[in-house]
Amino acid sequence: MPYFHSGDVKLFYQDEGQGEPLLFLHGFACDHRMWQTQFDLFSQNYRVLVLDSRGHGKSEAPETGYSRDHRALDTRLLLDELKIDKVHLVGLSMGGSTAIGFAFKYPERLKSLSLISTGAAGHSPGKKMGILDEIARSRGIEAAKEKWLEWILSWFKGRNPKIGQLMSDMTRDHSGAIWVDPMRGKYPRTKDQENVHGINNPTLIIAGRYDKTFLELSEELNQKIEQSQLIVFEEAGHMLNLEFPDKFNAELQNFIESID
Repeated sequence: MPYFHSGDVKLFYQDEGQGEPLLFLHGFACDHRMWQTQFDLFSQNYRVLVLDSRGHGKSEAPETGYSRDHRALDTRLLLDELKIDKVHLVGLSMGGSTAIGFAFKYPERLKSLSLISTGAAGHSPGKKMGILDEIARSRGIEAAKEKWLEWILSWFKGRNPKIGQLMSDMTRDHSGAIWVDPMRGKYPRTKDQENVHGINNPTLIIAGRYDKTFLELSEELNQKIEQSQLIVFEEAGHMLNLEFPDKFNAELQNFIESID
């Protein structure tokens, strides 16, 4: 299995296909498996990469080092390792926030930016993350995972049990180290909503109509990023690449093909 080292942390990635490179970044408590449908499809015509963020999937889980700056640097070092100059970068939720951080620091390494159900530094998703932090501190990581799954699976129950099972598998394999990072809450804070107007890369933003926490953020980012377009999936929640893979794949491919 392919790994590379970002400093002293060993990170897992997949790399398949030929052509223009696409790199997919997963959401919190997920891993490379959430992109399997995209990996299989796009690797037929592109060079496709997926990266397990530190503490997730098959990557190592250090005691500390879970800031967005760490994740953005990990992403750049993977490109350096593979001698890739520029990439189409696609990130969902936490991965979208990482992609924004990457765009700030390394804009010259981007062909395009795709922000899916995206988070952003300085944007609060509500009280839930704070609740999880408290549960992890007081009752342990496994209890925090169970609460996280309770919230996630309530959406997929009765809609798509197969996606629910995948989300459950990824969450149970998640190390949870980010919750007990001794630096959690102490990393330098930035406010993306005040700075994204500086992003000049072609940007696709996709959000689900029922993803109330992140839809409003996506609309704001679309207003502030000059070269951006927003697509809203009317029946989707947060994991829209899993809920509507064919539609998602078509929109992403149309966008990528539109880039000179």
